[in-house]
Amino acid sequence: MDGNERPNVLMFMLHDLGDHLGCYGHETVESPNVDGLAERGARLGSYFTAAPECTPSRAGMFTGQFTHQNGLMGLCHRGWEFNSDAKHLAQYLAEGGYETHLFGLQHETSGNPERLGYLHAHSQDDKSAPIVCQAAIDFVEQTAEGDAPFFAHVGFFDVHRAWNEDTDIDPDTIGVPPYLPDNSEVRRDLTHFHQNIKDTDHAIGGVLDAIERSDIANNTVIIFTTDHGCPFPRAKSTYYDPGISIPLVIFRAGHFEGGDVHDALLSNLDFMPTILEICGCDVPDGIEGRSFLPVLEGQDAVGRTAVFGALYYDAFYDPIHCVRTRTHKYIRSFAVTAEDAEGADPEVLAKHKTGTWIRADDSDVQRSLAWQSMLGDYEKPPPEELYDLAADPLERNNLAEDPASASVLEEMRDLMQEMMVRSSSPLLNGHVSPDLSKTRNQSGPPKK
Repeated sequence: MDGNERPNVLMFMLHDLGDHLGCYGHETVESPNVDGLAERGARLGSYFTAAPECTPSRAGMFTGQFTHQNGLMGLCHRGWEFNSDAKHLAQYLAEGGYETHLFGLQHETSGNPERLGYLHAHSQDDKSAPIVCQAAIDFVEQTAEGDAPFFAHVGFFDVHRAWNEDTDIDPDTIGVPPYLPDNSEVRRDLTHFHQNIKDTDHAIGGVLDAIERSDIANNTVIIFTTDHGCPFPRAKSTYYDPGISIPLVIFRAGHFEGGDVHDALLSNLDFMPTILEICGCDVPDGIEGRSFLPVLEGQDAVGRTAVFGALYYDAFYDPIHCVRTRTHKYIRSFAVTAEDAEGADPEVLAKHKTGTWIRADDSDVQRSLAWQSMLGDYEKPPPEELYDLAADPLERNNLAEDPASASVLEEMRDLMQEMMVRSSSPLLNGHVSPDLSKTRNQSGPPKK
């Protein structure tokens, strides 16, 4: 693939969206521009993050590695950074001849984004969707066919909390997800969430229109995705499907088009090798991710037999691994009992005051209006959880102690053990020790 054949790549990366889009079945969400992109292009129907927290998810997505392999086992604004030998997608593309651009937010380093491989950084003072999208529009309008191919990461603080209180959406028209209680506080909270999605989609529409008017339209891959589930209880920071099921919409004229929906089972660790293959760059050996380009090209309808997850830190330490197949989910929590937690630093252990609803004591979900309406006494999560996803899609009936499910439990344990050995999970040898000076006395999301 020579330079003139290599496509440009422009990706939109939202914050905390989950799959809350009209094209993913949320009928009361207004997202016409992203929905239109899905109608023109293709979307993934069974795509899961390996870590339902911001930095860990993005770290896996851009390196093709679990966080214990790339070093970002916690939030970058709490002091976590990549290992010295970890390489970001932008770095691989820059070395492969791409002009790499960051517009707005990245959440993989608290330092200079050049560390990640971005040669050009735009809109770093205001990372809200309207400002970032205007910078992207200006860039598209100044870029001509025949220039060096580019990779542009267009990232927003949106749709992370806190949301603007102004809204023109009636709470009574909101569709409440079935894993949340339907009460006035949850509806009010969802109303502001939906409004931010609507406003962000409008800003994205301006960039899509600019690409359509440009002479690079026929050679630009457009991607839309997010990091993990929405910032509501039993979604963000948990390994239930609302926390790990994420969208990926992709369009490229003559390649990924026609409104196809690909239901192959995939991990967001597969994102980095896929983009490298699309761009004609070598895919590195020794990563967990694998390209899903054969899925997009209609050559693979199955994908993986299982996807895996590993999470360690958010505000506190709550180490979890997860295995999800087509039919079952297995979650192993490694520090919820006194016996399991032995050797972990007690000062950073999650308190589990929210039970299974909010993991790693995620502070921004605990501050939500929705959670404040649900306060009560909750037991600690169990060490093991097993769910039959066909019979129990809301993951309410834990079968881990059900004798009739013993054989399935053993199979899922074996899959997890294989993943842990293959990826050298640190939990094989004990707990992950933090640098307490970086994790204590810090709270809240990064600011705009």
